[in-house]
Amino acid sequence: MKKLAALSLAAVLFSGVALAEDAQKDPAASGHDFAVKVCGNCHGVDKGQTPILKPPAPSFASLLGRREIDEAWLRRFLATPHGNLGRSRKMPNPMLAEFQIDEIIAYFNELRAKHKAR
Repeated sequence: MKKLAALSLAAVLFSGVALAEDAQKDPAASGHDFAVKVCGNCHGVDKGQTPILKPPAPSFASLLGRREIDEAWLRRFLATPHGNLGRSRKMPNPMLAEFQIDEIIAYFNELRAKHKAR
């Protein structure tokens, strides 16, 4: 019985540590990592990155200068297929979870802040 209680206590402590680590993650850093893995196949996320899509979709850096792209626009865009690109170039709905969209937006906002600071 003592072993079971000790195991239960260890599980509770371990899950608490995991939740605390998740809470301390930088959303912009998580958004960058996710964007490189998922968006980077078509978009240039980092400078010098070569997407596999030919011709590539607009780079994240080129999107920073577009006035129409604000947080609300980006949130809608990431949650739906990108139908305004034409039938053959339509980006499929990435089917992102809300937290993934939040992270990408945090990363994009960080990029925008750095871009404006120049």
